[in-house]
Amino acid sequence: MRWLHKILTLAIICTAAGEDCPTACTCTSARLQCSNLTIPGNHLNKTIIAKYGTELRNITWTDSTVQDLDQDLFLGLYKLEYIDLSRNEIQRAKDELFARLNNLVYLNLSRNKIDDIPRSTFKFLDNLEILDVSHNHLHVIPFQVFGPLTRLKYLDISHNKIATFLDYFFKPNRQLKQLFLNNNSLVEITSKALVNLKELEILDLSANKLDYIPKSILDHFEHLTDLNLSYNNFQNISYDAFKKLYKLKWLDMGGNRLKWLPAGLFQNNENLETFYLDNTQITVIQNTNFKGLINLQRLFLRDNRNLSEIERYVFEDTPDITHLDISGNDLTFLPLSLEKLDKLKTLKINKNPWACDCRMAWFAAWAEKRKDIIRSDLSCRRAYPGDMLRVLNDTNCKPPQLISSSPLALYRLQSEARLECKFDGNPAPSITWITPTRDVFHWNPNPLVPDLFRKHGTAHDQYYRPIDNERSRVRVLEDGSLLITDIHREDTGTYICYATNPSANVTAEVILNIDPMTMFEIKIYSLICGAFCAALFLGMTLLIQAIRYIFYRFRLLETCCSCCACVSRDAPRSRQIYNMLDNIEQYKRQQLEKLRENYAVQVHRIKENCTQQMEWIQNSYSSQATHLRNIRDIGTNHLTSMKDQYYDQVKRVREYSTSQLNWVRENYVFQRNKIRKFSAHQILRLRESYKYQQQTLNKVLENLPTLYFENCRSGSCGRSDSMAFDPDVEVIDMYLKTKIEKLTHLPNPITDDESKMSVYYTPTERSVNSRRNSPLTIPEGIHINMIERGPPKLMAKIKPLQPVPPPSLDYSTPPSTSKAGLSVGHVKYKCDRSEFKPFSEPLLGRERGKCQLAVSASSPELRREVDCEAAREPRAEGEAAREARVLLAVELAQPECEVKHAAGQLVCGECAGLCENTPL
Repeated sequence: MRWLHKILTLAIICTAAGEDCPTACTCTSARLQCSNLTIPGNHLNKTIIAKYGTELRNITWTDSTVQDLDQDLFLGLYKLEYIDLSRNEIQRAKDELFARLNNLVYLNLSRNKIDDIPRSTFKFLDNLEILDVSHNHLHVIPFQVFGPLTRLKYLDISHNKIATFLDYFFKPNRQLKQLFLNNNSLVEITSKALVNLKELEILDLSANKLDYIPKSILDHFEHLTDLNLSYNNFQNISYDAFKKLYKLKWLDMGGNRLKWLPAGLFQNNENLETFYLDNTQITVIQNTNFKGLINLQRLFLRDNRNLSEIERYVFEDTPDITHLDISGNDLTFLPLSLEKLDKLKTLKINKNPWACDCRMAWFAAWAEKRKDIIRSDLSCRRAYPGDMLRVLNDTNCKPPQLISSSPLALYRLQSEARLECKFDGNPAPSITWITPTRDVFHWNPNPLVPDLFRKHGTAHDQYYRPIDNERSRVRVLEDGSLLITDIHREDTGTYICYATNPSANVTAEVILNIDPMTMFEIKIYSLICGAFCAALFLGMTLLIQAIRYIFYRFRLLETCCSCCACVSRDAPRSRQIYNMLDNIEQYKRQQLEKLRENYAVQVHRIKENCTQQMEWIQNSYSSQATHLRNIRDIGTNHLTSMKDQYYDQVKRVREYSTSQLNWVRENYVFQRNKIRKFSAHQILRLRESYKYQQQTLNKVLENLPTLYFENCRSGSCGRSDSMAFDPDVEVIDMYLKTKIEKLTHLPNPITDDESKMSVYYTPTERSVNSRRNSPLTIPEGIHINMIERGPPKLMAKIKPLQPVPPPSLDYSTPPSTSKAGLSVGHVKYKCDRSEFKPFSEPLLGRERGKCQLAVSASSPELRREVDCEAAREPRAEGEAAREARVLLAVELAQPECEVKHAAGQLVCGECAGLCENTPL
């Protein structure tokens, strides 16, 4: 029921709204859109808007005859986000018309008749991002009228009549990204009018009356991508106008009165992709105009009626061009660099007076390969349409070839020479002469067809300063030859003759030399002239001296002076004049005297001052020289002392290092010898201990009966209920360790002074060999015997002894001792090896095949033997199967408990009593 109630309520609201909404409008609770709606008095007031509620977010009222708006039209509609009042007849925006619409984002007042925008019109529109007031009648707007719009990103003031913008006009609008000022009457825009717009991406200044672009107006737009400067009155542009536009991608400079482009204009615009240069007065595109446009893709050079040439290497700086339109110009030939545009997809070259001569001969083969990209007809000037390729294929172009040149000849000074170079080719090649003084003269056989050097003039020097070919002593004639009149010495040398046509160029040389006889004659004439001048000077000197002598000799000078003195000195006027002259002469004489005295005094003072200065300078120089000499001596002494100290330190370090190395070497040898001796001593002691132990054990096994041996070992010696001998491995191991400890206290059998000094000794081969041959003194009571296996392994292999079977008497064999059985007296105990093991076998080991190993390097007299069968058995630890032959020495001192048996052998005291009472 609740849902049904809501649906009915919504239906009622929609029905009520539909009743109030005109047929030309679309009305909802949040949107009001009206178009072509006539209202009474063409006055849009609050009453009309209020009936649609206060929840409106979008108001669009366009294509109507609205002329006036109430000042409180939007009062209470604080949720408005979108207002479009375009294409009406609104004449004025009221003060604070949009006040308090803080949520407003879009405002369109375009295509009205607004002629004034009050300063507070856009007050409190903090969130407005898009504002369009284009196509109105605005002549002037208040300074920073858009200042409250701090978040404005799009501003269109185009198609008005605004004449200028002052400095800092858009300073508050820092977030502005798109600004359209086109189609106004801008005659001036100051250099700081657009300052602070660092986020600007699109700027349109087209269709205004700007005569120039301020030099630094574009220096702040580092993020600018699109710039439109078309259809203004620019006649020139600065070469660094675009130096800070690093991200510029689209540029239009068409419709201006530009006559040329400065070199390097686009050297910092590597990202430029589209460039328009239409309807200008440019006459030529130079090789350096497009330098830096490495990423240019679309180039439009259309309808430039004065553009007659694109220089040869222009397109080498734009290798990525895909669309090229050069239609509607005055071009007669295409540049050769066009064939290097491998990425070209569209080419338009129509409406040009193509000459179709050898300058475009290459285009025929290129066009045949790239027919798919040409989007215009190929026609020659004053020829049948579409015949360009046929004409170009039959041009019959030939490179220039040298036919003849002036031979080597001798010319006299002040004579005349004519140098010639004749070339053949199609078309006829133009000729350029270069003189030894680096002057250049050009000749073109057909002036109607411009050649390669048409911009240089007929004659110029190496700095391109023009030379008057008609009045020059050296000039080029109508047939291309070079005429030299009044030959001078600087005219001698090599003249370069350079012939060129569209197919190729050829160079030839002509040499001009002066006749040596001319130089000889010049020398003779010089000597004669010198002699004549000297004689004339001498004659004139003598004549003057003679005339002087005659005048003085006959007093002719006084006579002439007396005749000339016709004026009487006695006349009053004359007397006054003479007195005045005398006074003047006297005054002059006094002044001269004073000047002379003053001059003498000044000269004297200057001399004294100079003398004093010279003395002071001399004294100062002497003192400085003495000081420098002392410093030099001190430095020399210091360097000498430092050198001596250095040598002394080096000597000490060397001696100390040598002594340390000797001491280390001696210590190393000493320690090595001690280690060798100690090792040999220990090996010998172990070997003697093991031998003696073996001898002792063998004697014990041979002399004691089996029964008593077992009883004595088990601790039940003398008891009749003794059992078979069961050797305890741990007891035997303890016994051997005790014996070895006693052996350590034996005296050192090797008398070696060095070995007594240190416990470390390693025997050398020489010491070992020497001890082989020298007899070794064995202490008394020591017997050396050989044990085949080491004690640890020997003890581990001891197994429990079996009871002795009843003996069988055999008197045929003499008494002997062997590993098969043990005999005492004439009784021999025979044992079966498969059932009985002798008592000595567990301790001595069985006789098995042995494998001898290599002799040890340190003790070559010790041979190493391992059990072959044990070597072939895998071990758990993974070590090689080898057993060293070990020497064991055991002390044979008489124990206190031993007594001599009647049989002549030493036995235990307790066992001796048993043996006497027991029959064998």
